Amino acid sequence: MQLAERHIIKSSEHRFIEIDELAFKSKNLYNAANYVIRQSFVYGWGYINYNEMNRLMKSHQAYKELPAKVSQQILMILDKNWKSFFEAVKAYKIDLRVI
Repeated sequence: MQLAERHIIKSSEHRFIEIDELAFKSKNLYNAANYVIRQSFVYGWGYINYNEMNRLMKSHQAYKELPAKVSQQILMILDKNWKSFFEAVKAYKIDLRVI
């Protein structure tokens, strides 16, 4: 089990606007990269790993709006999520054979 830490930041907090803006930009990068990976996977062109996705997204506006380290971490998380998805599919197929 992976523990998560939750922070509730009220709109009256002096850093709220900046945090909200960065969260919005992070979401945009994650979704843009996820779309590219998903389209590649759905059309049978194969999975685009982190290194290739990082190279592809460097010219994307969403990547440029965040510091490079942050953008890279977002892409690493996306890569980890896709690998987890593939492992879950593999486990599901194994479970189907057992039944």
